Amino acid sequence: MMIEAALQTPDGAWRVEVVKRGRSRWYRVVHRENVIDWLSIAAVERILGEAGVEMADLVERTDESVDDGTHGAA
Repeated sequence: MMIEAALQTPDGAWRVEVVKRGRSRWYRVVHRENVIDWLSIAAVERILGEAGVEMADLVERTDESVDDGTHGAA
């Protein structure tokens, strides 16, 4: 499994990751200790919207710690 890309709120409180394993690709939302995995983009938009987070406010996360492989083992 690898993290292809990650976006986060400027304060880092919310993160959206694009995850790939084999030919499967999905989204993951991380907020504090909470990880919600295997999401569609529509589900990501809904979750963020309910939390008052605008997708347009997310910024790219480029640090190397993004691909730590510790979330969402299936």
